Amino acid sequence: MIELYFVIQFIEIDDDKNLGLFDEMNIRKTKNGSGDGHNTGAERYLITYADLITLLLGLFVILYSSSQVDQEKFKDMSVALSNYFKAKDSKVLLGGDGVISGHKDGVPEPILNPISQRSLSEISSEINESLKKFIEMGNLEIKLDENGLIIQMPEKLLFKSGKAEIQPDANSVLDTLAKILEGTNKKISINGHTDIVPIRTFQFESNWHLSVTRAMNVAYKMIRSGLPEYNLEVKGFGAQRPIADNTNEDGKARNRRVEIILQELTVDSPTNHVYTKKDSITKKN
Repeated sequence: MIELYFVIQFIEIDDDKNLGLFDEMNIRKTKNGSGDGHNTGAERYLITYADLITLLLGLFVILYSSSQVDQEKFKDMSVALSNYFKAKDSKVLLGGDGVISGHKDGVPEPILNPISQRSLSEISSEINESLKKFIEMGNLEIKLDENGLIIQMPEKLLFKSGKAEIQPDANSVLDTLAKILEGTNKKISINGHTDIVPIRTFQFESNWHLSVTRAMNVAYKMIRSGLPEYNLEVKGFGAQRPIADNTNEDGKARNRRVEIILQELTVDSPTNHVYTKKDSITKKN
């Protein structure tokens, strides 16, 4: 504050001297007959120049004064901030090296979703409980046998006839299944099936094309809702895997379906590393 006070006093005195000097020059010019009493002529720029020099001098003095840091006050402030943010280990503000302790190998451990170790029976019970309404309406069928857990969804739930776009009413079923299967360490197959009635449209040249596209759309919808992509396979069988008689309408309706099949992983199960689990075990040994 003392330094700033002297700077202000210096500026005021300097301005008074400059003004007095230029007033005297103007009076002399007026007496000599040149000028009309105003600051005109070759010396007029000196007023602006003197004011600029004065302001610059004051600016540099203020900057110099503010650059003088009170070390004691800075240290007190650092301690207060460290205590407030509970920086017990890091002492950057107090002059420490600021090195944060990390993983011993320099790479942090990845955060992975926990893998569910539920059995197929437990998964089946959870699906039956969560989607009981759709099962009772005949829009969902759950079977558990020696081939694994089979979830059958008929065409009327998922698609319009001859189409592969998923209907809005099916979203809740697929989202629920995806959440139940999220983190499941099982082999998951999503298979598309049709009846024997041939199809040939601009979009689908055959039942093979239709069945594959339907299975792929169901799989992608569930992946976006949380279904794990590893150990997942998508297949289309066309009309080659019927479960009912294709000579009547009821049988054809049952054959037009998408199945989700869950099975236990074995050493021969393919993985996302382009070789089987058995190959992986052999490689490690």
